[in-house]
Amino acid sequence: MCVRNLILSACVGLLLIPSHRLDAQCFKGNTSVGPGEYLSYDVSYNLGPTWSNIALVTFVTTKEVLGGKEVLHMKLNGKTYPMYDHLFKIRDSYESWINPQTWEPIKFLQYTVHNKNTILLSQFFYPAKSFYSYTYKLNNNAVDEGQVPIVKCMSDMVSATYLPRTLDLEKVQPGAVIPVSLVFYNNPVSLQMVAAGKGIIETPTGKKYVCRKFTIRPNSKVYLLKEGSDVVVWLTADQNKVPVLVEAELIIGSVKIHLKEAKGLRNPKTSLLTK
Repeated sequence: MCVRNLILSACVGLLLIPSHRLDAQCFKGNTSVGPGEYLSYDVSYNLGPTWSNIALVTFVTTKEVLGGKEVLHMKLNGKTYPMYDHLFKIRDSYESWINPQTWEPIKFLQYTVHNKNTILLSQFFYPAKSFYSYTYKLNNNAVDEGQVPIVKCMSDMVSATYLPRTLDLEKVQPGAVIPVSLVFYNNPVSLQMVAAGKGIIETPTGKKYVCRKFTIRPNSKVYLLKEGSDVVVWLTADQNKVPVLVEAELIIGSVKIHLKEAKGLRNPKTSLLTK
């Protein structure tokens, strides 16, 4: 099992389902995500009756200035817990700088270490010109660089994980489809989030949240995902729309990503039922 891909897929790409081309959901405003937010998650895996927390994933947002303009800097970091480092050591970092007024990506950086492989990827976006430029380097190989066309309302890997939280989900009825377009490892792709009602989710720490449920139904084979299974994502049913749980059946075993800690949220935690 490629655990590095599992972690990223859980946080970004488990929503990444190759689909029939849809117009991307464009940004219409943001009242949920702000600077100073910190989210952490345990990535749990099981093969049989026992679940094991194999990795920690964190999301951090800060306000910065880039090129003389105010930007929102988003960081996604993933690492295996020390007891699993001898099996598959992971130290991954993904960073995005976006225009907070339009949600358009400006810059993206990936620095990942998986066992003996090191990847450095940088992307610079030019939405007005409908392309982004990139440089890519694997270990000591020669640097690859180029330009790739993009469609309107396309996100990078990190900003795409935040985009659904900017949407007005209160008006989304069960069965409604939310299309999102993003660049995933230099590949422009599409995904679909399908609204599936509400429910109560209890975290391993004992906190209970009222959440909105979204399912992602593959219409083609997806790497690591068990054929015919759905990916389920639960977002808090309040103005923060924080992911509380992501769960999926894999070809071998299952994965769950549990909310561990949430600090610096922009709005009150009105979906929290227990303290």
